[in-house]
Amino acid sequence: MIVVDASLAAKWVLWEADSPAALAFLAARSAELWGPDLLFVEVASAIVRRGNEDKTLGPDALTALEKWRAVWSSHALQAERMTQARLFAAGRLALELGHQIYDCVYLGLAMELDAELATCDVRFADKARQIWPQVRLLSGYQG
Repeated sequence: MIVVDASLAAKWVLWEADSPAALAFLAARSAELWGPDLLFVEVASAIVRRGNEDKTLGPDALTALEKWRAVWSSHALQAERMTQARLFAAGRLALELGHQIYDCVYLGLAMELDAELATCDVRFADKARQIWPQVRLLSGYQG
């Protein structure tokens, strides 16, 4: 079981340097991927932000949103609902780590499920490993 954060999942639909590795990760592990339902909003937000930053990317942003909808519809990732208890736990982690709560939602879910947390966010991974050694960067799954 692997919890995936938005920094990794966004690479499935937005073309970035690590996108080929992220897509290979998805193809190889789709049966074992989990995330909070917040993931769907965060990735959609990244797509829209990219489209708004460069209006020439408008059609590409719509295509990316459609691809993201397809990922969601295909159940390539098992989504866990946000609950009051999960939000409180994420807040506690965010305060402990001095980090934003959004990332800590993923960390908290990984801890709750006793799962790895896969991310592309080096800064967050360094902080999160202080309390959850099962945090791995995408590059740690290659090879």
